[in-house]
Amino acid sequence: MVKRSSHIASVSRAFTVMTMIADSAAPLSAKDLAAAVGTPLPTMYHMINTLLAENVLLRNGIGGYRLGPRLGILSDAYLEQGEPVALLETPLKEMAATTGETAYISAWRNGNIEVVATAEGHHAVRVMQLQRGAHGHAHARASGKLLLAYARPGLREQYLREHALDALTEHTIIDADELKDDLEKVRNRGYATDLEEFTADVSCLAVPVLINGRIIAAFTISSPTSRFERRREEMIAVALRTADDARRLLVNEKATG
Repeated sequence: MVKRSSHIASVSRAFTVMTMIADSAAPLSAKDLAAAVGTPLPTMYHMINTLLAENVLLRNGIGGYRLGPRLGILSDAYLEQGEPVALLETPLKEMAATTGETAYISAWRNGNIEVVATAEGHHAVRVMQLQRGAHGHAHARASGKLLLAYARPGLREQYLREHALDALTEHTIIDADELKDDLEKVRNRGYATDLEEFTADVSCLAVPVLINGRIIAAFTISSPTSRFERRREEMIAVALRTADDARRLLVNEKATG
């Protein structure tokens, strides 16, 4: 007897369509989606019309489709209900304890890059914590540059259109082309730094938590510059190890949930 799959193929195809649209820099047409998924065009139109009715997709003026506002609501709810932040707080605290430095987690929320959890280190001289919910000036923060570097192109471009590259210190990058180059370097090396770009005498290091190439959050270590320069390689190693531990926690939770 052949065992029937418990998966609903149409639901799986709908998520494939949404993922393709999310990954595309330009709106995709129904014809493009049907060909990629291997679905007859009339069937694809039925699926798209259903997703449009649910505000999961929006129709672009040139005949393509983009993600709709309902997905943003679901994404925000995912974070606001404590996931993945609750799972990531333990590795965050371990990173702060290991390095002795202030540490925090940042993530995308409502088109902004926000601090979603913090942990203090044990050094007598510590960097003041960014409060949960703090956002803005992503171009000057290690976590902000990291999340911009790994963001979908459309999300990154929208953020940069809506936020000025203000000079917070003499080291802040305020030229759009220079920032673009810096974000490319961040992706190539797998971590971002803020060398007194946000606050004088403070340097930061941020690493990504990636699942299937998508960034879920950024782990950041913040330290007085004198200590950062002396312990930079050690901090990079600890941060990367912490991000990998966090990724495995999320993947295991997904597999067993």
